[in-house]
Amino acid sequence: MKKILSVLLAIVMCIGIMVPAFAADTKKAELKFHDGEFRIMQLNDTQDVVLKDVLQRDYFLALVEQEKPDLIVFAGDMLTDFFPGATRKSLEKCIANFFPVVNECGVPFVVTFGNHDHDWDDKGKFSLAEQEAFYRQFENCINATDGYNFGTFNLPVKSSDGKKTAFNVYVFDSNNKAPEGVITGYEGVRAEQVEWYKAKSNELKAANGGKVVPSLVFQHVPVKEIYQFLDEVPFTSDLTDAVFNIDENKWYVLNDKVEEGVLGEVPCSESQDSTGGQYDAFVEQGDVIGAFFAHDHVNNFYGYTDDGIALGYNGGTGFSTYGRGGNRSARMYIINEKDPSNFETYLATYNDTMGKNMNFWVMDLVSPVDITVIVKFLVNLIPDFVMSIIAKFM
Repeated sequence: MKKILSVLLAIVMCIGIMVPAFAADTKKAELKFHDGEFRIMQLNDTQDVVLKDVLQRDYFLALVEQEKPDLIVFAGDMLTDFFPGATRKSLEKCIANFFPVVNECGVPFVVTFGNHDHDWDDKGKFSLAEQEAFYRQFENCINATDGYNFGTFNLPVKSSDGKKTAFNVYVFDSNNKAPEGVITGYEGVRAEQVEWYKAKSNELKAANGGKVVPSLVFQHVPVKEIYQFLDEVPFTSDLTDAVFNIDENKWYVLNDKVEEGVLGEVPCSESQDSTGGQYDAFVEQGDVIGAFFAHDHVNNFYGYTDDGIALGYNGGTGFSTYGRGGNRSARMYIINEKDPSNFETYLATYNDTMGKNMNFWVMDLVSPVDITVIVKFLVNLIPDFVMSIIAKFM
């Protein structure tokens, strides 16, 4: 099962202190370039639990101080997937432990939903409408009210002089699990959301004198085109950098399209049978210069597709679920006003930001990565001549 918390966490998940939420303020900040640049910070997969996460709070505050973002994007899975006996009150308490801290930092932020946020809606415990109402009570939450829905919208970024839209941010709700697939099949963005995007893209283009407005996309579940960065490799004894896809019974490694970063688990993208057409719409419209995802906590690579669009990940940010040890991260995006199509991106890890060298092995012990690790271990126990026979049938 994907993203299951350790049994140890389940034992202690019982006590927390509710932090009072702040009153709503209908005034929304206007996003614009300052000193020639605009800075976006992506966080995701905090998967909060009732216990106050002091590590997450301190890391967040240090990030804001160090990186000075103009916008913070929470790309889904604010709620945990493993919470025996959860009620709306206890789930609300989970995110109430952290978001008042986010609000107090004074930086505009937006939130979209991940599959585990959808899980609680599907179970009737904490609907998406109730989650939306919770986030909207914070004055610095600037989710647009004129988008497709709460989790799917766009945010124009004005030029320094405020005279035009110089850049644009799209945020998409990528929905929940698809019916097929044990691990890797997710619904992704729906066709009607794609149609909304096309209309909005055309609207921005028309207002910009017929020129596309360079845009970045943020959402939880990757598009299936993330597999452009993976090559299938044969089943052999040398699988050092490979990951295993249990649904396809295949091994994959990163290819040379990747600019930087690592592959820690098989990408759990939208279903390969998806007909939403999101990526194809990006190519057709020509405004999306990059799309970045969450969901797969130990993937943090990015690269450029054959169509010249950057696709990639931020690794998981939270400490209440598995991740890359002390390399849990936020991903930064620096957009230059003079050349917004060529953005800079990098990871701001926990260890680098906090000046520490921590591992968090207890929380990382139970994860989808274990499937690959176990298979690699078993492979190493099998003699080479037996491996060569097995490989013929794989």
